Amino acid sequence: MFVAEEIRQPKKSFDDYFSLIMQIVAICMSVFQICTAFIGALPTMEQRSAHLGFALILVFMQSFLKDKNVVKRIISSAFIIVSLVSSLYAFFGWVGMNGRVAFPNTMDLACAAMLTIAILEANRRKLGNVLPALGLIFILYARFGNYLPKAISHRGYSFERILSFIYMDTFGAYGQVIGVSATYIFLFILFGAFLEQSGAGRFFIDLATGCVGKAKGGTAKVAAVSCCLFGMVSGSAPANVMAVGPLTVPMMEKSGYDKRFAGAVVSVAGTGGQFMPPIMGSAAFIIAETLGIPYMKVAGAALIPGVLYYLALLFAIDCRSTRLKMKGLETVPNVLQVLKKDFYLALPVLLLVYGMAIAKWSPVRSGLWAIIAMFVVSMLRKDTRMTPKKLAKALKAAAFGSLEVVCVCALAGIMIGMLSLTGLGLKFSSLLVSLSQGNIVILLVLTMVAGLILGMGMTTTSVYIVLSVLVAPALVEMGIPDLAAHLFVFYFGILSAITPPVAMASYAAASVAKDDPMKLGIAAWRLGLSGYILPFIFIFSPELLMLGEPLAIIQAAITAAIGVFALSLSLEGFFKYQINIVFRVLLFGAALLMIISGIVTDLIGLGIIVAIVGPQWVKKRRERVVGT
Repeated sequence: MFVAEEIRQPKKSFDDYFSLIMQIVAICMSVFQICTAFIGALPTMEQRSAHLGFALILVFMQSFLKDKNVVKRIISSAFIIVSLVSSLYAFFGWVGMNGRVAFPNTMDLACAAMLTIAILEANRRKLGNVLPALGLIFILYARFGNYLPKAISHRGYSFERILSFIYMDTFGAYGQVIGVSATYIFLFILFGAFLEQSGAGRFFIDLATGCVGKAKGGTAKVAAVSCCLFGMVSGSAPANVMAVGPLTVPMMEKSGYDKRFAGAVVSVAGTGGQFMPPIMGSAAFIIAETLGIPYMKVAGAALIPGVLYYLALLFAIDCRSTRLKMKGLETVPNVLQVLKKDFYLALPVLLLVYGMAIAKWSPVRSGLWAIIAMFVVSMLRKDTRMTPKKLAKALKAAAFGSLEVVCVCALAGIMIGMLSLTGLGLKFSSLLVSLSQGNIVILLVLTMVAGLILGMGMTTTSVYIVLSVLVAPALVEMGIPDLAAHLFVFYFGILSAITPPVAMASYAAASVAKDDPMKLGIAAWRLGLSGYILPFIFIFSPELLMLGEPLAIIQAAITAAIGVFALSLSLEGFFKYQINIVFRVLLFGAALLMIISGIVTDLIGLGIIVAIVGPQWVKKRRERVVGT
């Protein structure tokens, strides 16, 4: 007699159940955001306290699962409870709190202290020590500023006043910045999660391969265009790299590029996605909110610089490919067939652009309908269908993907609150103007350095917020238009992602390419050098921001495109043949002359470029004729 052995399922551990609860919380966070987008946001403090509460709880739940040490788990559990209690207290007691901001009671102060510590610790766990240390410095400055030199001193405030300002009103942790995260930003993160789960990311890569795959250096150009298409929607440099890199880096290496150049291409291209409309990264919404202008005005101003950035990258790839005598891919997807088969996956993106650019819908409404459209069109084919499992994955991915942004926005709110309370923002701007001695170029350089240093290891959103308060007013004070000033700091906040020593996009690319992060970061910095020059140019040539007469805008765009071409030749040192060092220096100067708007500078720059490039082009053409 044979006895069938009973197949027993392994018993679930405590961690398994805890993980399940965490995933349910993540889904609830996404559902909460979708519901409030449908019915309209809750009252300000309710919406923001719930949004931040969900995020903090998830951060500490993640830490609980990650840490196996009992003591660390106890600490994480305490922070979960602290986050829950302080958020629920704000959610249900906000009406009373607003009435006693000046005279907080013991429970108010206890919850304020708990939330502040939780925000600092959550940022430390998600983003490292730099950002929470900066936040702590702002708080200590508000407390002990009366002991500092006169240039930056203030009256000094008690911890009770500081805590009530942070927690009990809409100026600190629950300020405008977290408000943007609780409404606009989360929906676009959710849209990106829906794109990924539906397979639309693969559509972007196939489309890019069909368009540029057969061109010289096709694999690298596919990577650049794919990152652009995917990145203009996702708006996160490391996310762009990790979404496109694993597919395109091996393609580039197989075609003959070294792994460092392959990693640098996806690093630079992934970072540039945040320059490109329609999404431009989360900070673009905050620019619009800060300046009180339509979001599409920000997107329109960023269009030409974004295109120039990618043109410079494609020109550099072309030069490298010519030097290596590389060809394009032999077989590529047919663009028409790709569009015929998967065009419906692009409809939600088109709806998003239509809603924001033409119909003038709010970002919340545009994002919500784009998500709905993504869900609907995914049902048209089995392999893209958003099944319950995929839907749950998208909801969880959005919640977990938003944690860094939410934590940063909360801490940024605290820092901005301290700036407002102490008046440091105005003093810092005045100090910068004083250091520059009224020289706009020196001020711009100081701003660039501040942006790159502050941006190292921080998200674009956080560094933009800090710079918009500390530095942008100084640029405006020197006569630079508001939009240009804020885009200037925005760009350098983004470019910190490829600026060593802490270059998050380059680190992500290095993990894909299996290369040294620092060396790859330097290669990416060099490849993306045009991005560091363009912000200076649009300050002096506002036509590149679509500010001015149409003909002047067209002329500025064309000459700037020729300029970035010359810049690429200068950096790569190759056109049809090797370019010597003297000509490379001349091409660099010509590039700057072409990018700067003006007939005289354009003619001089164009003359230099033709004098250097022309003979090489003629020589190559003669060789081809002789060869035939």
